[in-house]
Amino acid sequence: MSQKVAAVIGMLCLAAYVVPAEQASHLNLYTEDYPPWNYSAADGVAGINVELLRLALSKTGYQGNFAVVPWGRAQRFTQTEPDSCFFSAVRSKERESIYQWVGPLSQEQVQLFSLDPAASSFAEFASVRGFRIGGQTEDAFTDYAESLGLRVERVTDIPVNLAMLQSGRIDLWLAGSVGGPFIARREGIPVFPVATSERVFELWLACNSAMPTEVIQRLNSALETLKQDGSLEAILADYR
Repeated sequence: MSQKVAAVIGMLCLAAYVVPAEQASHLNLYTEDYPPWNYSAADGVAGINVELLRLALSKTGYQGNFAVVPWGRAQRFTQTEPDSCFFSAVRSKERESIYQWVGPLSQEQVQLFSLDPAASSFAEFASVRGFRIGGQTEDAFTDYAESLGLRVERVTDIPVNLAMLQSGRIDLWLAGSVGGPFIARREGIPVFPVATSERVFELWLACNSAMPTEVIQRLNSALETLKQDGSLEAILADYR
């Protein structure tokens, strides 16, 4: 083999090694409209977990392209695009082996909300049976409610549930204990919790299974630093 041929082969091998690293430094981060954790704003994508991830990315040197898309699509994109992640995702048994995980970013419980301030409260989440409940498609909170024997009508977009609640098409709305009230206030609709799950759900960044391990480790390390230095608490304070 001549020296020129060897040099060319060496350059090609180097290029093949470098490309994945370059791709991994530019991440596509998909999310849904679920304030206050993540949502569309006039100047782009905003929210508690968005701000937290932006800070984590800045500490690692990675670039993130944030996009709000339907929740099911966010999951499908992440499964098929090696440089992609989605959030804020519950880390469930069904999802555990499908993705690599960064977090937890935050946490909340699941609640059932009524428009009636005098509605009866239930000590156990599973005891709310016989009511028409509205939830979301491809959603871990809805999966949880159904696992307890509740019947939930699923829709794609969260605001549709609020409209259904106002029109009387459902009796109760299933949502997160933090996100639910925040969304309702933004829409000018007072809601009142009637049941709260015993389980506390952690919300994570879920990444494609082929994402380089180094990327996951560096993001987790940066996130832990932000929790320890008070950055996370400062972000939370802005949304209270």
